[in-house]
Amino acid sequence: YNVRNVDVVGNDLKQDLKVLAIKKKSKKITNGMKCTLFLKIIILFSISIPTFAEDNDFIYVKKGRLYYPDGKEVALWGVNLQPCLSWEYNAKMKNAGITKDASVFKKMTDESLDQIEHLGGKLIRCHLTPADFTDNKGNLVETIYLDMLDYMISEASKRGIYAYITFINHMGSGEVINSFMNSNKNKSDYRPAWILNDKTVNYSKNYIKQLLNRKNPYSGVSYKNDPSIAIWEIINEPKYYSYDEIKKTPYYYPFKSWLKKQNLVDNNSNYLKYRKLLVLNYINGMYDVIRKTGDLHPVTWNLNWHKMIVGHEDVFEAAAESKAEVVSFCNYPGQGVVKKPYQDNPRDLTRYDFTDWYKQCYEDHTYYGWALTAPFQNKAKVVYEFETFFNQSAYLYPVMADFMRSLGVQMAAMWHYSMPAYAQYNSGSHILNLECTPKKAAAFAVAGQIFENTPILQDYHSNSTTEWQTNNYMYSYQNDMAIFSNKNTYYYSSNVSDTQNLQPDPAVKNIFGIGNSPLVKYNGTGNYQLKISDNEIELQIQPDVKYLVELWQKKPLHGGLVTKLDYENKSFMQINLQNWAKGNFHLYKLLKDEKVLIDKIDNLSFDISPGSYLISRNK
Repeated sequence: YNVRNVDVVGNDLKQDLKVLAIKKKSKKITNGMKCTLFLKIIILFSISIPTFAEDNDFIYVKKGRLYYPDGKEVALWGVNLQPCLSWEYNAKMKNAGITKDASVFKKMTDESLDQIEHLGGKLIRCHLTPADFTDNKGNLVETIYLDMLDYMISEASKRGIYAYITFINHMGSGEVINSFMNSNKNKSDYRPAWILNDKTVNYSKNYIKQLLNRKNPYSGVSYKNDPSIAIWEIINEPKYYSYDEIKKTPYYYPFKSWLKKQNLVDNNSNYLKYRKLLVLNYINGMYDVIRKTGDLHPVTWNLNWHKMIVGHEDVFEAAAESKAEVVSFCNYPGQGVVKKPYQDNPRDLTRYDFTDWYKQCYEDHTYYGWALTAPFQNKAKVVYEFETFFNQSAYLYPVMADFMRSLGVQMAAMWHYSMPAYAQYNSGSHILNLECTPKKAAAFAVAGQIFENTPILQDYHSNSTTEWQTNNYMYSYQNDMAIFSNKNTYYYSSNVSDTQNLQPDPAVKNIFGIGNSPLVKYNGTGNYQLKISDNEIELQIQPDVKYLVELWQKKPLHGGLVTKLDYENKSFMQINLQNWAKGNFHLYKLLKDEKVLIDKIDNLSFDISPGSYLISRNK
């Protein structure tokens, strides 16, 4: 008996009991009816509520932790990727002269996913803007952005990359003019209305149901049945009225009516009780809509940024008591340092010391300490966004990964990945790209290894938050560097000169870095990766970089170039690997459809330009 929804069985059982009562009066109860009823009772009480049945193909939650279908704990490190948002096109792609065309977008998506995979990312998140593909009732509309959502999820799945999808957000633009999400976008109550406005809620439910039942044309699998989707999130950064604010809106009258029914006075304390019920009912209502489609993916409620709990204790209580199995929050060190509006007041925070900030993040209840309290013990935790704000350091991503794991975080997605087609034209507060930010990209790769290989809820070293070393990893604000090292892997984010720092295993199989280390000397400015087998070495070298504008500064007017990439310059490389000191080697350059012999060499010291290569032994 394949049970996809506890409520379905429960409702069936209630109906059978009614029928049974009627049949009992007429004495027409059959043995078959008794057996069916007994079976449904057994099923209902044998299911663990509210967690999922574990014998399925989906990520599931049990006792506040996310698990893969094989029972292993989830640890997914990745980025937000947004080829399916009109905002991404209008804010980023246009400046680079990119044509609004599906074939162009798909090529960009492929290139981005390849780079994310190269960096070790195993998760992409996207907060959808329904105004890009829904009408005024929440019905799906076939647009380029819905097509790109289908394509992105399908292509990510082929690479073993999970998708984390948020249903509802709005960023000031929409492809469908009369979408229900565009109808009141200029009103002051727009974001709170997502929860309070009955029409918006009903249209949202209609949109979510249609999306879950949609069959992805690229994979042939409906969204509700796609195991490559990790979790759903209902809203990106929900907003709530305060007591003083709601009195100025039409939503004050339902509150007054509620007060009258409850025989309560009109004050802030009672408003917070009311608001908690509103949020709790909204979360559970959306959860039920998702489950009634037969969907099994974990459902997430977004709890915004640090200190959000201040003045919103009722909202956090609602989230903790809700049916949602997961809660999410963001992490942006430096966001409180830069004067608002951020883009008009850029500041280089690369050498800003966040030691005390991360101590406070862990120890202060109003920052992230709440995540470790009893009310959230049975909620899985994910970070929906994080970023080293106006910061191109080589150590801070690893600090963040270590900190997140201590809070029990099992998924984390940087916001947002700069797609290669426009990355050279991008600058500001949120910049990450394999080619254009080589040191930061190496730090991201190191952090991914830390995130995946560090147990959750470890004891956190809050007295030494930015200078730390274990048997497998280290990071240092003072030296602006980070390393991850185990038997098979050696990743580093800047020159490693101290021989005491986590020496690589002589038989290591995977190296990712920038600059010099005990195993590789490289004087190019891009990062590189080696994948080593007994008789071959795969080598990928990223282009050299030159910044025409500092990455933390505002981007040039009229879409000017920020980062110049050099694919032609040759740089010296020396590879020092066990059993590869001397020999007869062939060096090939890997092109799209062929490999071309570049040189025959007897040691692994050579000048080389960016590209993909293969070094093989000459047997």
